Amino acid sequence: MKPLKFQKMWEAANTFVFNIDTGDIRPTLGSLPKVTSFGDKHRFFYYENGIGGAYFEEEEMKKAGEAGLKNFTNNKFVSNYFEEIDQMFRIAEKFTKQASTLNLKETTTSELKSFFDTGIHNIIEFFGYYLACQPQCVALFEKKVQEMLEKVLPVNKVTEVYTLLSATTEITKLKKEEIHWLELAINAQKNLLNKVDENVKREIEKHYDEYFLLNVGDGGKPHTLDEFIKKFEKDSKNTTEETSKELAQIYATIKHIENSQKECIKKYALTKEIIEYCNLLARIGHYRLEMRISGWMPMYHYVELILDEIGRRFSYNEKEIRFATVDEINSIHEGKKIDKEILSERIHAFLFLIEEGKVSVLAGKEAKNKFNVLISKVDYSTIKEIKGNVAMKGKVKGKAVVFRWGNDMDEKIRLMDDNSILVAGQTRPQLMPLIVKSKGIVTDEGGITSHAAIVSRELSIPCVIGTKIATQVIKDGDYIEIDAEKGIITILK
Repeated sequence: MKPLKFQKMWEAANTFVFNIDTGDIRPTLGSLPKVTSFGDKHRFFYYENGIGGAYFEEEEMKKAGEAGLKNFTNNKFVSNYFEEIDQMFRIAEKFTKQASTLNLKETTTSELKSFFDTGIHNIIEFFGYYLACQPQCVALFEKKVQEMLEKVLPVNKVTEVYTLLSATTEITKLKKEEIHWLELAINAQKNLLNKVDENVKREIEKHYDEYFLLNVGDGGKPHTLDEFIKKFEKDSKNTTEETSKELAQIYATIKHIENSQKECIKKYALTKEIIEYCNLLARIGHYRLEMRISGWMPMYHYVELILDEIGRRFSYNEKEIRFATVDEINSIHEGKKIDKEILSERIHAFLFLIEEGKVSVLAGKEAKNKFNVLISKVDYSTIKEIKGNVAMKGKVKGKAVVFRWGNDMDEKIRLMDDNSILVAGQTRPQLMPLIVKSKGIVTDEGGITSHAAIVSRELSIPCVIGTKIATQVIKDGDYIEIDAEKGIITILK
């Protein structure tokens, strides 16, 4: 049998056994194959001291790409895929509204279990669609589109046209929050309101109710009403002209992309098929981000609150119960006990493994030893040049600020200045405070539908994605060059 080779595709901090079971392992074996007819037989997630990474088997990643190419070039699949995701959004919204009204202390244990079961079922189903558009699943489809462009464009225009036409102009919930906040601020400024009176507070409360969960996920906490009030007090000091200009710039950027796309299509007389495929890539990217921020992240917030209350009733603290599997959590309702020593070992290290389609969870030293068998250490110290894929064109030099999930965000922000380039495993909405301060972005993971690709084009920041090893090669303070014309990052000193 050919040896298995694994590649780390994403990492996360504060990710517990429960999260990996419901958002990775169970969808991989259950809901993902129902969506794509493909599911990995070998993959694992390894966690140690607060940070973990997901590893995929390289040959199976190729098969995922083949399945993705077949799926996303099939009109019926594409139509059903987005219709079903829209249905999942409605299910998620209904669940979060119901769960938000629960008085956890007064709800019976059987009712809590019912909500818990419904929540994890919804999350697992939702992840089937999310995992179906992972970078490796879309890679061959992306390649097909690029090859189609190569046949009709000058060689030096392929990347430029590809990144332009695959850029989404749909407004995400993140952008809607920004727009709504600016509109709120403009209205207050026009009425010369620089303090929170009753009318302003009602408007802030509406904003809070709609957007307070945008920050949850990856260890993030929900926004508080007090945060928004303090933000208003700060932003209300700006002039109406300043805030209006900021709002206008958002719409101008979208309009510029739309106009540039129309001009490009006309200039090169691109075929209907090329246009449709590029639009599809843009749509996948938009939906992928929305599935995170409007789908499973809000559901996780409430499911985890319910889980914490279940744990409390059965004498497990918040940390212990989150390092239990779904089967173990269900077993305590049947009068069984979860070994607290095993939970304690998992808190330090665990490995959640799919091997030949069978699942196991290893803890402590056993997990570390198995990880060292699966992954060999590599010396990256002599590497000075890294290659990836262009998400947003441009060239820039600057000082690297390397973010690993689990790092102190405030500490990294203090390292940022006008000359900083962000290097990360992947970007997520929680990284926006770093992204907006960056003159360039480099990621290990991601394709043209990734968050980094979307946000870099929104902000016109040169960006190279999918390098695989940037965070392992580049160190804080390295002076690097991004050539986002060729997809090359060079460590200069």
